[in-house]
Parts: sequence; C-alpha cells; structure tokens
Amino acid sequence: MKADLPRRRSLAMPVQGHVRVNTVSTSTGSLRKIDFVDAMLKSAGIVPRSSAAFDEPGALGISCVSFTHRLQSFKPANQLYHGIGYRISGGETIRLDKPASYPGRTGRTGMTALVPAEEESSWESVGPHEMVHFYLSARCLSALAAEIFEVDGGRVQLQEAGFHVDPTIARWAMMFRDRLQEFDPVAELELNAAAHLLGVHLLRRYSNLADRPIPYADQKNPAGLSPMQMQRVREYIRANLARDLDLAELARQARLSPHYFSMRFKHSLGVSPHRYVLGERICEAKQRLATRRMSISEVALSLGFSDQSHFSQTFRKFTGTTPKRFQSNC
Repeated sequence: MKADLPRRRSLAMPVQGHVRVNTVSTSTGSLRKIDFVDAMLKSAGIVPRSSAAFDEPGALGISCVSFTHRLQSFKPANQLYHGIGYRISGGETIRLDKPASYPGRTGRTGMTALVPAEEESSWESVGPHEMVHFYLSARCLSALAAEIFEVDGGRVQLQEAGFHVDPTIARWAMMFRDRLQEFDPVAELELNAAAHLLGVHLLRRYSNLADRPIPYADQKNPAGLSPMQMQRVREYIRANLARDLDLAELARQARLSPHYFSMRFKHSLGVSPHRYVLGERICEAKQRLATRRMSISEVALSLGFSDQSHFSQTFRKFTGTTPKRFQSNC
C-alpha cells in the first residue's frame, strides 16, 4: 500500500473579500477514518489516487481509486457509511457473495453499484480498473429523510442495488474525478453540498421512500413541523425543563438543522423555541408555586433559572405579576 497522498490542505483558504472557506483533507489517513474504507484498503493492489474527506468523519468522503491487478476485496457489515461506486474504465468486477443469477452481479465500465451501510459484501476484480467511490454517512441520510420527507429518519432503509446504469451518479462521479485532480483543495462546503444532492437522489430512487411525494405543499402547515416532530420536541422540553436547552439540541429532536428547525418551529407555534421553553418553565413554575411545597428560590433553581431575581423578572414578563404575589393569591 502506498503512503498517504500529499496533503493539499490548509485550515482555511481566503476567497473573495474577507470570506474564508475551510478545506478538507486529501490524505489517505483521513479517508481511512470512514469505517469500511480501512478494510478495503488492506487489500494490496487498491490505491486511492485522489480523495477528499474531513479530518474527522463527516457527511461524505470521495475517492478516485485504482485497482492495479486481479484481486478480492471485502466490505464489513454494519458500518456508518453507505458505499456507492462508479466504474470509470477497466476490467470487470464480480460480486462474490451473490449467486450467478443475481441481477447486476457483474460490473463494467459506466455502471454504478450501491451497498447500504448494514450490508456485508465481497468482490473480485478480474483485472485493473478505475472507480470513483462515494462514502455517504448513514446519519446524514437519516437527517435528510427527516427534514425533507418529515419521517422518522431512523427507519429509512436503502435498497441494495447491483451494478446498473445511473446517469445522475455517473455525471457526479466524473465531475468529482476531475475536481479531485485540480490544484485547489476541495472545500467543506463542496462536500456538504454533494452529500445533500447525493442523499436526496438515493432517497428518491433507492430507499423505502422512493414512491413517497415530498410534502412541499401542505396547505394547513406549509412550512411548520410535522405532528410527530412537534410531539417529540414538546416531550423533550417537558422532560428537561431544569436544564439549559440550546437550539441545536432541540433541532436534533426534530432531525432538522438548527436554522430550519427555528423557522419551522416559529411557523407552527408563532413563537421562537427560546420563548416557548421559557413559557413552559413559567407554566410549570405556576403549578409548583400553587402547591406551596417549595420556596420561590427552590422553584427557580429547579427550573433552570440562574437565580431568584432572574426567575422573578421572567415570571413577571409572562404573567404580569411577581412569583410572591402569585403564590400569596393561590
């Protein structure tokens, strides 16, 4: 196995104006962090000619790979990344763990193969050939499914697809093959954008959501959270009123990015997530004050307020009265 490729990488590179763009690593070392890549590269004769991957495992890794002679390779089951391969040129590849009658068992130039993260697979390369490999994070795909189709992303399944013709992946593979050979390093934004495009394509063509329409135009709730997302977020907030809840933490419960979550949450409830959480804390505070089993300071601390003064100010904004007056009138 050859040593790591030259690292055409810096922490950031300046572009127009004062904007700085983070770049990704082109080293084999970073590529090996994408679980099954390490197992594949243990087969002598597989050489990543060029690649792009995050220093830490991210949404997507891409490599242009040469198979130098006839050999066998293996992908373990239950990995964190889905594998998508496109054959550029060279000898055939045979899927050894499938019977001879399996459609798409043999791969030739211009064909694509898809192996879901959970599947084990073994291969035999008949002769030297070149491929582009995409490694898409299963977690990224689940998050996309939740955001676009408003479903539980954890239940999304990719269907295994033997060698076949997919013009979309073919275009992207050749585009990134050329991009990887350019002098300028690939930017994080490029990999993230490619991950989203590839993920949506896989969901619409190869997943158990393939026949489901994208819910763009729900007239009653055109841009809000789905009932399932709303229930999950509300339950999480109620269970964690004593903690400081940040936006990213709440967004994860809906499997959305913080930006989209904030917009859709406000569309659904008419208030920001932060104000909603405060409102829930004050609602719970009123119930606790009414029982007279806790002092005002105890109620404040039990609901995540920094001190009694902060609690009293917030309570008055929401109710128009102080906690002491509210409790005395109960």
